[in-house]
Parts: sequence; C-alpha cells; structure tokens
Amino acid sequence: MTTHEEFESLAALDAVGAATADEAAALRSHVEGCPACANAQAELAEAATLLARGLDPVQPPPDVRARVLASIGQHVDDDDEDDNVVRPFFNRWWWSAAAMLLLALWGWRELAVRAEREKSVTAEAEARHFSEENARLTERNEKLSAQIAAIAAAGTKTIALTGQAVAPSASARVFLEPEQRRAIVFFSDMPANTADHSYQLWIIRADQPKPQSAGVFDVTQTGKASITIENLPVATEIKGLAVTLEPKGGAEQPTNTNFYVSGGV
Repeated sequence: MTTHEEFESLAALDAVGAATADEAAALRSHVEGCPACANAQAELAEAATLLARGLDPVQPPPDVRARVLASIGQHVDDDDEDDNVVRPFFNRWWWSAAAMLLLALWGWRELAVRAEREKSVTAEAEARHFSEENARLTERNEKLSAQIAAIAAAGTKTIALTGQAVAPSASARVFLEPEQRRAIVFFSDMPANTADHSYQLWIIRADQPKPQSAGVFDVTQTGKASITIENLPVATEIKGLAVTLEPKGGAEQPTNTNFYVSGGV
C-alpha cells in the first residue's frame, strides 16, 4: 500500500475487524508518521461504534464500493486455493458480512464529515451575524456619543416643537449647533407610521418660498425617534421646522399641511 486512500480503506477494514495481522501492523506503522491517516482511523473507529447504535448510514461512493468488493474477491480467491470446501464457504460468508459493514462504515465516515462541514458553515454564519451586530452597535454608540457631545456643547441652542391637531400629545426638542451647522432632533409621543409611509422633517426658510427637506425617519410603537440634520442654512434663514407624514422615502415637497409637530426658530 502506498497511498493515503489505500491506508484509509485499510483503516475501515481494521475498524470492523476485517484486516489481517499484517495489514493491521502496516496500518499501525503508517499512522505513527501520518496525522491524516491517524485521524481517519480514529473517525472510522468512532463510526463503527455509532453504526452499532442502528442509525441510518450514508450511501458510499460507487468507486469505494467497487474497491472494497474487488479486495474481498481477492481474499476469497486466495482462501479457495489453500483451504478445503467448508473453509471457503465460511470465508465467503465472513467477507460478505465484513463488506456490508465496511461499506456502511464508510458511509458513516462521510456522514460525520458532512456534519462537521455543516457545523463549520453554521459557526461561520453565526460569526458573521455577531460581527454585523457588533458593527451596528458600534455605529449606534458612536452616534449616541456624538449626540451627547452636541447636547453638552456650550454653544448649543434648544428649540421646542409642539404637537399639532393630528397629534396633540406629540413633541420634539431640537438641539441646534450653529457653528457646526448641525441639529439633532428628538421626537416623543409620535404615532407610529405604517410601512408605506415615512415622516419627513421640513425646514421653513425665510429666504425661500418652499420648504426644504431635512430628512425622513420612522417612528416605532414606542413613539420615539431621532434625526440628525447636517449642513443647516445659517440661523437667520431658518424660520421654523415642521413634520408631515409622506409616502415611503419622502417627497420633494410636502403633499399635505397636516403637521404633526412644528415650531418657530
């Protein structure tokens, strides 16, 4: 025997007690210096134990079956030449039984390899999920840190937006950073929007007749939401802020005048 595949086949024979003394000795000598075949021998021995428990094996590849049956035929032919009539019959029965065990055992090894691969894929998927979740939480923490820093800044101005007729209990608080031309808005007690609609925040400017979109956001059942506005116009150009409910993704201009919250600057 010269190849790893041959020694793996021999390990399968040894696992079901079908290897000769010389074959078993050759296998022991080989696995001492070959970790791959030693691992295969251990897997096949474990598979033999599992086989005895009556679980369903995996069908072995056709080439494995052919090699095993050819090997068994050679053993039987050798015995026929040397023994009497009764001995060959017994040997044929034994080698046939060993063949069935060997083929089932090979199937068990394939099943174990498949299970390990599935476990590996599952572990990789879980690792990706945790990595993505960690990235999301990191981004969220960075956003919260920036919001807290903005609120605590010395030059930050606070503006209150009040609920209107369609949502009288709603409110919002705007933290305006004039030097950074940025504002952070926190909403409270807002009605949750449906999946086909989005809330849209509008800047009502003193120097333009039409409102300017400051972004879209969603509100969950908690009634809370927040949005950050970048590149604000200078303070003298902002007349007020208002929120409307628009089709999903927002609109170029308000499609209605039902303000949920609004307030002057």
